[in-house]
This record gives sequence, C-alpha cells and structure tokens, in this order.
Amino acid sequence: MHFFPSAVLAVSALVSVASATNHSVTIGQDSKLTFEPNTLTGVQSGDFVSFKFVSKNHTVTQSTFAAPCIAKDGGVNSGYTPVAADATAFPEWTIQIDNASTPLWFFCEQGAHCKAGMVFAINPTADKSFATFLATATGAASNTTTTTNGTTTGTTGTGSTTTTSDNTTTSGTPAAGSGALTLSARTASSLLAGVGIAVALVL
Repeated sequence: MHFFPSAVLAVSALVSVASATNHSVTIGQDSKLTFEPNTLTGVQSGDFVSFKFVSKNHTVTQSTFAAPCIAKDGGVNSGYTPVAADATAFPEWTIQIDNASTPLWFFCEQGAHCKAGMVFAINPTADKSFATFLATATGAASNTTTTTNGTTTGTTGTGSTTTTSDNTTTSGTPAAGSGALTLSARTASSLLAGVGIAVALVL
C-alpha cells in the first residue's frame, strides 16, 4: 500500500492504464450508516475506487469474508475521516486494484457501525456473497429459528464467524506470478481541504 501527495496523484492518474475505470462510492449519504453503493461488481485490475466521505466520522477498513468487523492484518485503512456538519467540500480516499481476481471486503470501524450493517464489497461471488457477508456482520448469520409441528426452537450465536479463508493478501508490491490480490492506496487532494478536524462531530 502506498500513499501519495496530491501532486504525484495527478501525474499517477495520467500515466495509469488508459482503460482503467474510476468507481465512486459515497459514505454516510444523508447521515446514514451506509456505503452507496454497498457493492461494486465488474471491477477490473487497474481500476480505481474512490470513497467520498460526506457526513459524520467514518472509515474504510479492509476486513475478510469470515470476519467482517475485524480489520484485516496488513489490509488497507483510510483511518477516521471526520466531516463537519456544515462542510461544503468533502474528503476522498482512493485505492487502486492491482489484481481483481479475488473479492475485497470492507467495513466502517467506528463504534458499532459495522454491526449496524455498514459494510462494503468489491466483486463478491456466488460462493461468497454480499448478503452472507452482511448477515455475518450484523449477527443475523448466527441466529437460526426452526419451526416443527407448531413448536418454534432457535439458537442465538455470539457473532463468531467461520474460519473460511478468503485467500487474499495485501502488500505494497505485488509478488510476481503469485496471483495474490494487492492494493495501492492514495489520498485525494480534498482530504485536507474538506475536513474540519477540530469540529466536534455527532456519531
């Protein structure tokens, strides 16, 4: 993962692969605990994903399919990004996808936002769907109810997840021929311009 100053970003964008697409995601629209959209599909290697923070104080933190609300060791993280209630310019944080062969999973690590469903995925699959990822995050996947002959029984889990690995790795430099998914991250120029750090925010 690499962070670049805005001047370098402009040059980097110009020399990027011509076919690269920039995908936009809005965080906290209408002060809700949401990523909009909450999934992106069809993202290709070399594409950019830009996250715009428009309210409150959120993060974009990489996790795993098995543990949606736990930061992935070595994964990318925007850090907490506060936005003043009267802001007219909004900070953005962008990642570039170096290898899109494996799904990517993210959440907001502010308080209980993740358990409230504030999660996001890039290229989820049928086997590892966003619906399952969301259910695990909110605890719905660990709650089951069965009705037999008019009698209802149920079990309530603790929110623990399976040990299924998503076989993704994150590093600053892709390993040649490894097939591992890698990310590079950059900070948009509006990250500093649009943020009132000293303003007290309501979470």
